[in-house]
Amino acid sequence: MPEQLPQVSKLAGVLTEHQRYFEALSSENRQWAINNPKDAILLFAKAVEGRAMQKNSILRLLSAGTTITLAPCDGTQTLAQAKKTFPSGIDSDFKNCKLDKQGLATEETSVQVYELAKNATFAQMLGSLGADLDKLCLTQHQIKVFCEQHSNWLHTDGYGTFFLFKEDEQFFVAGVGVDSGGLYVYVRRFFEDDYVWRAGDAPRLVVPQLTV
Repeated sequence: MPEQLPQVSKLAGVLTEHQRYFEALSSENRQWAINNPKDAILLFAKAVEGRAMQKNSILRLLSAGTTITLAPCDGTQTLAQAKKTFPSGIDSDFKNCKLDKQGLATEETSVQVYELAKNATFAQMLGSLGADLDKLCLTQHQIKVFCEQHSNWLHTDGYGTFFLFKEDEQFFVAGVGVDSGGLYVYVRRFFEDDYVWRAGDAPRLVVPQLTV
């Protein structure tokens, strides 16, 4: 995203400033990095992401080193109306809870995919990321786009993959599952749901990309 460019440029400058530390690499590894700069940068990025993962015993970052991008959305599409995306079912609570509302338009957004590594509630999962809940939300339109364009990142067993979203100043979790009929989606109130999800079932969580 454009606003991230100054930070990326600063990072590149800092690496140049401290280039003497590359002397710790063998001549062979330095030459490999010169010949394979993209692979070397990805390894560096994974190592930095791994630093964050070590701090978080509840979630395991699955998408480290991978860029997952959502196209700009105008916010007009809702989960309650996404019958083609979720042919196996849409929770009636999207309408019962008055969530069938258009949202804000969003720019191109990078997201990260986590997997549950320790039994936890929704509050514990999201809280372990150390960010304001507002920064962990996607819009309903973005959730729909993720399920359509990045379905390979959805968990295909059990209750599946979670997304935090916000409507009328209240937080909700959309859960997406997969069965023989295709995708289905259900909704839970974030602060009212104290169910403890099992790490053994390996559910996933998708949030906007966080800076380390």
